[in-house]
Amino acid sequence: MRVGRQDLCAALARLTPEEAAEALKYRYLPIAWQPGLALYVAGDAAAGHEAARRGLPVIAEVPPGEFAAALERAYGRAIVEEASWGLAQTSPHLSAVRRLTPTQAMGLAAMLVMLAMAGLVDPGAAGLALSLLCALFFLAVIGLRVMSLVAPGRKNAIRPARLGPDDLPVYTVLVPLYRETNIVRQLIAGLEAIRYPRHKLDIKLILEESDIYMRRAVARLDLKAPFEVLTVPCLGPQTKPKALNYGLAFARGDLVTIYDAEDIPEPRQLLHAAALFAAAPPEVACLQASLAFYNPGENWLTRQFAAEYAMLFDLLLPVLAGLGMPLPLGGTSNHFRRRALERIGGWDPHNVTEDADLGIRLARLGYEAATFGSTTNEEANCDLANWLSQRARWLKGWLQTWLVHMRRPVVLWQEVGAAGFVVIQTLMLGTLVSALAHPLFLGWTVWRLASGRFFPPLTDTVSFVMTALALAVLVAGYAVTMLAGLVALECRGLGRLWPAVLTMPVYWLVLSLGGWLAVWQFICAPFHWNKTRHGLTRHGPTGIGRRDVGAGHC
Repeated sequence: MRVGRQDLCAALARLTPEEAAEALKYRYLPIAWQPGLALYVAGDAAAGHEAARRGLPVIAEVPPGEFAAALERAYGRAIVEEASWGLAQTSPHLSAVRRLTPTQAMGLAAMLVMLAMAGLVDPGAAGLALSLLCALFFLAVIGLRVMSLVAPGRKNAIRPARLGPDDLPVYTVLVPLYRETNIVRQLIAGLEAIRYPRHKLDIKLILEESDIYMRRAVARLDLKAPFEVLTVPCLGPQTKPKALNYGLAFARGDLVTIYDAEDIPEPRQLLHAAALFAAAPPEVACLQASLAFYNPGENWLTRQFAAEYAMLFDLLLPVLAGLGMPLPLGGTSNHFRRRALERIGGWDPHNVTEDADLGIRLARLGYEAATFGSTTNEEANCDLANWLSQRARWLKGWLQTWLVHMRRPVVLWQEVGAAGFVVIQTLMLGTLVSALAHPLFLGWTVWRLASGRFFPPLTDTVSFVMTALALAVLVAGYAVTMLAGLVALECRGLGRLWPAVLTMPVYWLVLSLGGWLAVWQFICAPFHWNKTRHGLTRHGPTGIGRRDVGAGHC
């Protein structure tokens, strides 16, 4: 039986909401009826197998592209509206669609007025109070790094289950793409190297309707199953999390992961994650793989970036996961149980670091996240302007995330506990405050040294305390972070890059520019997504899909 486009559209229009959800997930639907019997059409071979497993008679198959196109025509606009505004409507207190609540706005205004008045009345005392506050955040960040050093490699102790091919669940890979025409073939090569049963693999390439060149580039590839191309209609904010929400509605898998355009995941990563999920308790909703780079030694910036990522993914996150703390997830290679992801409302389309926000939301709603020993290699940003734009977006998003989850501080404390509350303050706000204040602390210290009177007389208590505090925080921060950088590089097998650690303080000054740009953009363009350009490296990946290298040996 031949099923045309009009037949598909007519059949989709007749579906109940429950049948529509089944058609989106499994890619089959009733197309004709006999007395007491519905006859089905399947969108691909995998859909036909699933229908047969459920005892549903399939009388025809249509090309996967036609089935997906019909689904998008029928439900695309409704799905993109839900993807854009669903969280804001169902859980407005967890959405970044509003920057500040009235209480937060009044509190911020009152704080600024009090600070200005204190500066006019007693500048020295006001400066001391501000310095103490900043030093508190500095010390909290230093404390986290010390913790990552004294408890290295502490991971959630989940022993992977032994799964045969028939035991593996369907796995959906969401790949949001925007202006990535120069690396799309590299991406496809990396995805095709994934080792997972093809009939249980569901790869969604998610394109933007306005991105004509990307749509043409993907169309020229003539992709077959398990690839499927989705096009997000132009509605709502044009952000990665909105695209992920849209793709999730069409996903077939019970497990879901995200890869970015430049990602090269280890071939067995999905198998590893599936085995861990099968053995883990249901409250473990997310597994975060390590992120590293395939061009770490390209220039000074990539060496600094490599050390920074190694400290985060090979030292800090495993320790936080082992202690059951909220995790600021990476933007890629986080693996989810679909049911948990849908229960918490998916990604926030108005938060420009949707990954960090999602990690906290999981913790608040009683779920856990763990790290596991698999690596996805990415392209380290080798262009300073591109890096600065990316870093501003990240820090702006962390500010958004902190403000969202601090709308009800007492409730947050109750949901994540005292330790989790402190971790959130340190990671979300402490990182931004450190970036903003570091050049001020450093400049003040250098000025005192240049003036020839570094330590003032003990009788000048305020100046003496400020000087001693600035010196102690700077020395401790530099020493601990540089030591963590050396350890992390060694864990990642990048010990040869150790000279980069000596110039970390310069990197932090550049990072401060990103922090101040983030604050400016938060005020002027809170939902603007600074697009990171990829494919700039001269040291692209080699040996795609050849081996699994693990997540370091710490």
